[in-house]
Amino acid sequence: MIDHVSLGTTRYAEATAFYRAALEPLGLALLRDTGAEAAFGTESHWSFFLYPAPAPVTAPGTHLAFGAPSRAAVTAAHEVALAAGGQDIFTPRLRPDISPTYFGAMFHDLDGHRIEIATNAG
Repeated sequence: MIDHVSLGTTRYAEATAFYRAALEPLGLALLRDTGAEAAFGTESHWSFFLYPAPAPVTAPGTHLAFGAPSRAAVTAAHEVALAAGGQDIFTPRLRPDISPTYFGAMFHDLDGHRIEIATNAG
C-alpha cells in the first residue's frame, strides 16, 4: 500500500497554488509549505508532496490518481484544475471499461504530470 507520493515541479509556487485549489474539493488541504516542500492531505494523514525540481521534469510517464468522495467532487476538482491552468485529458464521466461504478476525469498539471480524480461512489 502506498502511504504518500511526491512530485517534482519546475514551477513550485504556481504548482502549490494549483494543487491547493484542485485538491480542496477532495478534502485535502495544504498543511505545510516551507518553500522546499509543500505537504497536502488531512491533519491525520499527509499524503501528497511537491518539491522544487530542476528542469526538465520527466512527466510523460507519471500518472497519479486521487480518490474522491463523490462524482460531484470529481467534477469540481477537474473544473478547478482546468481553471488554474491544467490541460484536459478527459472530462468527468463513467468508465464502464474499468468498472460499472467508476467515475473519473484526468488532466495534465502545470508540469505535464497526468492527474486523475476518481470515485466508485454513485
